Amino acid sequence: MARPHRLLAAASAALLFAIIPLSSVASPDAARPGVESPALVSTLDHPTIVDGATVPREAAAGFRVLPYLQRPAATEMTINFFTELGSDAELVVTGPGLPADGYRATIIGEANPVNEYQDSELAQGDLTRGKELVAKQGSWIRANAPVKYSHRITGLTPKSTYAYAVIVDDYRHDAQFTTLPAKGTTITEPLHLIAFSDTETDPIGRVTYREWVKSPLAEGSEERPAPGSAWDEKFGSSTRDGDHALNYAITEDRAQELNNSLIAQAKPDLILLPGDLAERGSSQTHWDEWFRYFAGDKGHVLDSIPIVTALGNHEVYGYGKPEDRSLVVRARAAYNQNFDTFGSTNPEYLDAYHRVDYGPVTIITLDATNGSADQSPGKTPPEMASRGTDKNLTPQQYGTDTQNSFTFAEYARDFPAAVAAGWFPTGTDPNTPDQPDFMPGSKQYAWAAAQLADARAAGQIILVQWHHVAYSNGVHGTPMGHESPDGQPGTPMRHLQPLLEKYDVAAVFSGHDETFQASYVDEAGDGTGVYHWDVGVASDGLRGEKMIKTADGTYEPLGFNTHSVWMAQRDEPELWRTNDAGVKHLVAGGKHYGHLDIRIAPYDGPALDSGVMPAAAMTMTPVSMFPILADDYSLKTVERREMVSGQFTVYLDAAGSPLAGKPSDEPTPEPTAEPTEEPTEGPTAAPTDEPTTPAPSGGAPTTPAPQQPGPSMPITGSNALAFVALAAALAASGLMLRATSARHRIG
Repeated sequence: MARPHRLLAAASAALLFAIIPLSSVASPDAARPGVESPALVSTLDHPTIVDGATVPREAAAGFRVLPYLQRPAATEMTINFFTELGSDAELVVTGPGLPADGYRATIIGEANPVNEYQDSELAQGDLTRGKELVAKQGSWIRANAPVKYSHRITGLTPKSTYAYAVIVDDYRHDAQFTTLPAKGTTITEPLHLIAFSDTETDPIGRVTYREWVKSPLAEGSEERPAPGSAWDEKFGSSTRDGDHALNYAITEDRAQELNNSLIAQAKPDLILLPGDLAERGSSQTHWDEWFRYFAGDKGHVLDSIPIVTALGNHEVYGYGKPEDRSLVVRARAAYNQNFDTFGSTNPEYLDAYHRVDYGPVTIITLDATNGSADQSPGKTPPEMASRGTDKNLTPQQYGTDTQNSFTFAEYARDFPAAVAAGWFPTGTDPNTPDQPDFMPGSKQYAWAAAQLADARAAGQIILVQWHHVAYSNGVHGTPMGHESPDGQPGTPMRHLQPLLEKYDVAAVFSGHDETFQASYVDEAGDGTGVYHWDVGVASDGLRGEKMIKTADGTYEPLGFNTHSVWMAQRDEPELWRTNDAGVKHLVAGGKHYGHLDIRIAPYDGPALDSGVMPAAAMTMTPVSMFPILADDYSLKTVERREMVSGQFTVYLDAAGSPLAGKPSDEPTPEPTAEPTEEPTEGPTAAPTDEPTTPAPSGGAPTTPAPQQPGPSMPITGSNALAFVALAAALAASGLMLRATSARHRIG
């Protein structure tokens, strides 16, 4: 059928969806499962190549992207999906407050040229990283010009579960969603979020084993596999900071699939993803890969769990040249096309920054991709010069811009052509670019201040997410004026710290440095600071600390961030053992892909040492996706392990503000794990040499503690969300560590 004019779909959507009944669904019970949609297939065995360019396949029936949830709220939810044929789709929703036969609507799709492939994407040849893995040219290319569908359902009941079905081309996808608690409600049961970032999807991720920066070795550990070892031969290696660096044992592609499966098993209420979703935001092939894992044939976690996203530097990536920044504009347009948020009171910035109220929790998302004035390393004013650590760093030395890849003037120059090309919603003013500034005095800063004030007045627990981590020991940790500068620093985001402390923000979730680290910042010195997390460990880089070359040619950590309280690469020492077959395995510790598990619950412990009784506690636990390998280094399972060394708890009063102090009788667990190479029957833990306590709300650093294992997941080559029993998985691995107790387990 002919696709409707985008003005009809955009401007009349609410009215259209409200008045069109579900006239008929051709035998919906007989419809085939949506996961069997021909359009959903993300890998072609025999692509057509003509004159060196891939020919997009013919449009196929069913879902190109399965339903995924957007704009979560207490009384509404938005359901998005994509097809290739552009047929009308039917939606049925059942649940509290809806008619007995369900809420029914016909949804009309809308194509946007920003979702079309570019010539450079079609000309991309075979993808390989020099190992045996090869993705043949065009095997990832699908039909051109996918069609987006979006339907906003309102008038729902808070904290209620609804079942829904979407039917298109005789393919049906069934799922359910749960609305959020109403704003301002009291915490009576745990709230659960998961945060991770830097998915940075790209077809080359199918064949990429990433560089794996070395962690310290645990006491009694053997050395890492050496150059020329079986590990090196299978996965490859490189030289980093003068040292041999192994590649990781899981490809980016597989890591994202498995990480999402663990998240689906955990069933959080929300997923936070603070930026860098696709590797190159201007390339449709990279967005195809992202949806492949989140709403595709490699997983569909988002059909039942809403996601709240922020823009990262890769959402403005595809930088082009100073005389042509159209790819930067295209990247932002693609993000706006694929994701829908509540936006802000500044509609010209579209979905760039926004707010979600999640019962007693307010989540504020900011856009950190460009600050004013524009800056570049080597071109900063003298007063920005700094060296060493950030101990005496001044706001003037933070800098004002988080990237040196394009200027706002360049973006504004090329924005009108992008609007004319149809990449942005109808009615977009070509003279008002959608790229915001975040610095004090900007519209975004004023909006953030107003939202923070409103949330604090309402007694909310306040969480914030943006991409560029403000406090970091990673490669992006130093400002542009530093003696060891970075061109994409997070330090300019420190200009917001006084605002965060003023309104008692509990935590900020970021990515960018891909180090999995936490910092605790209390500029006022009143014991109630803010945790800043880098959760950029979804499936891309596995970086460590920024290293500086010394006079004798060796490298040492810069240690720039004096607010650091935990880093996976620093505080999770690796334990390597050679088994009876003569094969060296990592049995504990190290930095891995994973996510941050966030639980907010009513407090039922003792009073704090200040004498104050908290109303609630928010516990943030870093989770690693620990790989269990066979003796040929093929992947057998991945295990969910909690890194208790990086677990931090924020104690909250009844008004949602963090409290100083820690529980007055907080115990100090004794180490309980001993290494074994025999299969175990229960929960396991990595060995530790020192006892560990959770960090108090004041954020003092903790000593390394055992990784706490959770369920394992069999490696089957599919995205099954049902997992084998924990005992069976552990018995299969033969590489676990016996533990007599587990201090903290989730899942």
